[in-house]
Amino acid sequence: MKILKWLGIVVVGLVVIIVVVAMQGAGDQRRMQSALQLTGGYVGMTEGQLYELGTSISKNGVGTIGEAREVIFWLVCSGRFSSATIEPSAKAALGLVSAQGLSEKEAVTTLIKMVDPSARAPLDGCPK
Repeated sequence: MKILKWLGIVVVGLVVIIVVVAMQGAGDQRRMQSALQLTGGYVGMTEGQLYELGTSISKNGVGTIGEAREVIFWLVCSGRFSSATIEPSAKAALGLVSAQGLSEKEAVTTLIKMVDPSARAPLDGCPK
């Protein structure tokens, strides 16, 4: 009887974890969709291609999947990067995250200001 009770608790715990992860994934998806809409799809890539790019970058040892996807989100949201420049820019921003301990947003802001010193608050219009 005690085994069934513990098994039930474990199953409920797993279901809760799955629901939380699914909700977080849906939130990330909405943010990326908003960024693509906000910039009119300037990057020239689909949401799926952008997520695959994040996975590919992290598999090559540059940051985690989460960090890579977050950097890509901020790059897309800035509206300043095309499909030709987003991968090297993401790798450079992830280098800043790793080397200087910056957040993904701070790293992208720093990268944008390196390229365009006159840029003021380049990510303020982005969804949180």
